[in-house]
Amino acid sequence: MESQILEDAKNKARRLLEAADKECHAVRAEWQSTLQKEADRLDAIRDGRLAALREELASSLPLEYLRAKLLFIQEAVAGALRDLFEGLSSAELSRIVGQMLARAAEAFKGTRVAVSFAGMGAEAARRIVQESIPAVIVENVTALAEEAAAQSGKGVILETVDGSRRYRGTLNELTGILLEEYREELLNALLGSDVRI
Repeated sequence: MESQILEDAKNKARRLLEAADKECHAVRAEWQSTLQKEADRLDAIRDGRLAALREELASSLPLEYLRAKLLFIQEAVAGALRDLFEGLSSAELSRIVGQMLARAAEAFKGTRVAVSFAGMGAEAARRIVQESIPAVIVENVTALAEEAAAQSGKGVILETVDGSRRYRGTLNELTGILLEEYREELLNALLGSDVRI
C-alpha cells in the first residue's frame, strides 16, 4: 500500500509538472508571439521613418546640388569678368564707361550734374562725361570714398545737382548687366557648351 501511495504521489507530481510545463510553454509561446508582434511593429515604424528620411534626402540633395552648382557658375563667371576688367587699359576703360554713359544721354541732356569717379583721374572722368553726353553741364568732379569706390568698381556715377536722377557707368554695374542679359553666352565661353545649369 505504501508503494501504491508513493506511486500515486509520483504520478500526481508528474501530472502537475507536465501541466506546469504545458502552461509554461503556453505562456512562453504567448510572450514570444507578443514579442514578435512588437518587434514587427517597431521594424515597420523604423522602416517607415527610414523611407521618409530617404525621400526627404533624395528630394533635397538635388536642390542643394543645383544651388551649389549655380553659385559656383555665378562666381566663376563674375570672377572671369572681374579679371577681364582688371586688365583693361585706361583707354579701354574710358571707352566702355563712355558707351555706358551714352546710353543715358537723353536723361541728362541740358542738366547740371555732379560726377563721382573711381579708378581714373578727375580730368579723365570729366572728359568721358563731356564726350559721351555733350549737352550736359559738369558742375563738380569728385573721387568716390574708398568704401564706395570698392562697392561700385571703376567708372563714373552721374547725379543731377537737384538729386532727381542718378546713373552708374561703372564696371560693377556692367557686370550685373552682362550677367543678367548674357549669362548663358558667358557660361559657354568660360566653361564650354557641354556645361548645363
